[in-house]
Order: sequence, then structure tokens, then C-alpha cells
Amino acid sequence: MFLKKSTVTIKGKTYNNYKIVESYREDGKVKHRILTPLGSLTDEQAERLRLAISAYSNPDLVVSKKDDIVVTKHLAYLDVAVLHQIWEDWGFDNFFGNDRWVQAMVLNRCIDPVSKIQVKDWVGKTVLPVYLDVDINDTDPYDIYRELDRLSNREIDLQRFICQQLKVRISNWSEAFFYDITSTYLEGSTCVLASLGYSRDSRPDREQLVIALMITPEGYPFYWRVLPGNTQDITTLQNLIKEVKEQYGIINCMMVFDRGMVSSNNLLVMEEAEWTYVSAMDRDEITTASFFNEVLLDPPMLDNWEQLMAMCEFIPFDDNATLFFRELMIDRHRYILAFDVARFIHERHAQERKIKQVLTWIKDKNQTLAQAKKAKSFEVLQREVQTMLKRKGVKKFLTITIEAQSHTIIGKNGKERTVSSYRLSYSIDQIALEKEQRLHGITCFISNVDTQSYSAEEIIQWYRDKNKVEEAFHEIKSHLDLRPIFLTREKRVKAHVSICVLAYFLYNDMEQRLRQSDSTISVEMVLNILKACLVNQLTFKATGQTALSITELSQPQIQILQALDCGVVVDKKQVKQTLRKVENWL
Repeated sequence: MFLKKSTVTIKGKTYNNYKIVESYREDGKVKHRILTPLGSLTDEQAERLRLAISAYSNPDLVVSKKDDIVVTKHLAYLDVAVLHQIWEDWGFDNFFGNDRWVQAMVLNRCIDPVSKIQVKDWVGKTVLPVYLDVDINDTDPYDIYRELDRLSNREIDLQRFICQQLKVRISNWSEAFFYDITSTYLEGSTCVLASLGYSRDSRPDREQLVIALMITPEGYPFYWRVLPGNTQDITTLQNLIKEVKEQYGIINCMMVFDRGMVSSNNLLVMEEAEWTYVSAMDRDEITTASFFNEVLLDPPMLDNWEQLMAMCEFIPFDDNATLFFRELMIDRHRYILAFDVARFIHERHAQERKIKQVLTWIKDKNQTLAQAKKAKSFEVLQREVQTMLKRKGVKKFLTITIEAQSHTIIGKNGKERTVSSYRLSYSIDQIALEKEQRLHGITCFISNVDTQSYSAEEIIQWYRDKNKVEEAFHEIKSHLDLRPIFLTREKRVKAHVSICVLAYFLYNDMEQRLRQSDSTISVEMVLNILKACLVNQLTFKATGQTALSITELSQPQIQILQALDCGVVVDKKQVKQTLRKVENWL
């Protein structure tokens, strides 16, 4: 049944007549018969009648007043769907075929981190149950903890799987990696791995864990370890070499790591393993190196650093001339002494400012001491002096001497009395000061990579790119909420770290896809934009019927899906299947 319009022109004027018509078949032919003639209708009347006829003919259509339609439920959709698609793209759904909650925990870290016991409730507010094929109303929330135990047992297999996937998918795969360690503290009861140690979170009062991480130049993590909280940087490389060889079969490897891991023993172990490395020397090591004073004749000054660079045969790193370097070859090791102009200026001004602040503090302190009405404690004053020198970082070259003195004051009764006090004086060791200034803006890179493989400029760039692993730690600790860690069992703590690393893996993959499409938007902003697209449950008050729909896509969301190559998640067929599964679940 449908509305049919006929048009008649009489004396140059057009008339529209409507009739309700139905189709029928006779002798194999489709024919029409008029059910009701309606005469002339306005366009608005005709459209309303068409809708009414459609509702009568189609049981899926519901006619209701605008005020009788309400939204009774929302489910997170597009951000979850995109992350699920990327998870499948990398084959994690196959690796974790029997462990559905792992994906839930990883996606939760990316979107809205909650405690493990709350993950089930979070999943129930998303479309994840239809992807995971689980009935959240018939699951034990402690299944999550059992999956954490299984994940910990499969950690090595998971890392092997990731490495294999990366080798296949990265077209210019090279066995050059960035490596670093960080620490994270625990809340409440702690596990057996936790202990006090050097805190990179400025929380020396908390027991902590140490996390070792190795990533590809593209930023993908594929090796990680959770270590006792008192583990030192330089002690981790030997086990790393052994495990990487055994796990991945990587024989020849170039490692880029922080200066904190440089030791003669570590470098010897790497060379015995026939691995190459790129790192940097600690500042104290630079000053004791035999070549340093010979190469850099005098400390650079703000008014002569350009002439000094030319005289000492340093050459510009690039056309911007913001970095100069000179390379030396000593005992088959490459030492690349680099002078960063911006850092030099910053460090020199900072030193001058701190010296001035200390001298001002001494002057003010002397005024206070000279006017003291009570005797001063030598021990208290000495602690104040040492604290000031340490806080300003001038202890190596500036000395403050405390000299006893006394002065007379007149009390309220007019009587004179003598107060024992002190006076501060200072001296600056010019030799020690020049030794400090000689290091301003200076870095010394060290490598055993042969000159045919990489130039000095490339060695410097490799070390500069090392910040990718530092960025990984930042993302894992901040956006992915590595802490607080309330778990206590060793296996589950390790599995929690694995969950966070997997979440960063997805984060990094999204970032790589965005960069390849020349998009400058951050992953965090992308997820915020995508989360506005929801599955909405509509309820018709008059009949109690419900219907599902997704929020209409915005132009930014469409552009993001194209950049991420995830347009399939909003394909009409896939959306229809998803909504049907959600309807059955609800």
C-alpha cells in the first residue's frame, strides 16, 4: 500500500491529486487498484500520510509523539570498536583466544582505567560483551584475577608473539632497539618484589618495583621485565642479552641505552656477545677521560664559544649550527664529544644565577646574625649552610666559612649584654669552577659501531631518539595509570605491568597510523573524540518498545577513522550486526 500522486494541468495551472493505492498480481502481472481517492493535499499533508502508511505497512516502524521517545541507556561504542579492531589487526584475539578478559583490561587502560575488580562493571557499560562473546551477568569477577595468573605464565610467549608480528609487519625491520628502566611505587600491602631503592618518581619513602623495557625505533614494546625495587641500572644488561638471544634468536643487535647503564663491565659483556651499542658517558667520567682536556682546551664562555669550537676542530651537526661535535677513535671505541649551544647557554646562566642567589643569601644571613638577640647554634647554622649549597648545586666550587663573632645589644631595662653569634664568608675555587664550566653543554657519546655502518651524526641521532622509551614510560605511568598498584601477588603484579605495556602497544600503533596519514592530533584527543559516538537505546513510552541506534558520526570522527584505517567498524553491515547482538544481550 502506498500514496500515489497524479498531476493534471488545466488552463496552464497544475493540480496534484492523491490516492491510496495497493499492488496486486493478476495473470503474472503487477497491477494497481485504488483503495481511497484523497483529492488535493499540501506537500506537508502528503508527507505525513506517507509516513503513516509506511508505519502501517512496516512492523519495524513505530509511530510516536516526540515527547514519548526517551533515551534509556548508553553504551560506549566507537572508541571501544576502534581499539578492538586494532587488537584484532595484530592478532591478539588469536593469541588470547581463551582469555577474553585480557582484552577488556587492556582496552580499559586505554580508555578509562579502573581497578581490576571494577573491570566487569566497566565492560557492561560498553559494547565489549558482543566482541568478547561473554555474558557479563553470568561471570565471576574473580575470573579476571585468574586470567592475570595465566597471563603472567605466558609472558615470554606473548613477547615472542609480538616480536614475530613486528618482524612481519615492519618493512624496514632492523635489530636496533632502545632500552631503559624505570621505577614505580606501590600502594598499601606490597609484593615480594617490592623494596626501597632509587626512585625515579621522587618517592624514596615508598617500596617500589623496577621495570625494564625494550622498544623498536618505531616505539613498539616487545620485551619487558618486572624486577626487584632495589635493582640498579647497570645490573640489567647482562640478563637482557642472554634472554633476548634465547627468546628471539637475535644474534647481532644494536642497543641504544641511557648513560646510567654505562660501565666497563657492561660494555665488555656486549662486545663479547658481538653486540653493538650507542650510549653516553656520565659527566664525572668525561672529566676523567684522558682526551677531554686535550680536545677542549679551555672552558667555553658566553663571548667566545664560537671561536673555541673552531679552534678545537668541532664541526656543526647540521645547517642550524645549534650542535657541534668532534669524533675520536680510541681502542676501537668511538667517542663523539658534542657541544649543545642552547644547553650551554642555559647551564651557564643557571650557574651564574645560583651563585648570585647564594651570595645574596649569605648577605641576608649575616644581617640577621648581626642583629640576633639570642645566641645562635653552630650546628643549626652549619646544617643551613650545607642545605643551601646542596640545593643550589654549587658545593663543588663554593665554600662557606662560619666564623664566630659577638655583638652587644641593649635590653629593655637599658642594660648591655653580649650575644654570641657568627658571620659567614665565602670563597670560590676557580679551578673547580672552571672544571664545572668546562662541562656546560657537553655530552660525550660512546659507541662500538663501525664508521661504515653509521656516521657520527647518525650515532648522535640514535641517542637523541632514545627519548622514545622515556616517552613510553611517561604514557604508561600517566595516561594508562600504571599506578596505583594494589595487587600483592607477584604474578598478578607482573601481569598488571603486561596489561599496561599492551595498552601502550595499542596507543603507539594508533600514533604510527596517525603520523602516516600526516595527522598531528594526539592519541588521547582521538579517543576523546571517538567516545562521543555511542550506542543509544530508545524507548517508546506509549508501547514500551525499544530500538537501538548509534550516534551520527561527526566529520572529525570520520576523518579519524580514515586516518586509522578503521572505517570497517562503521560499515553498515557490521553496525547492523553489532546492534543486533547488543539487542540480544540487553
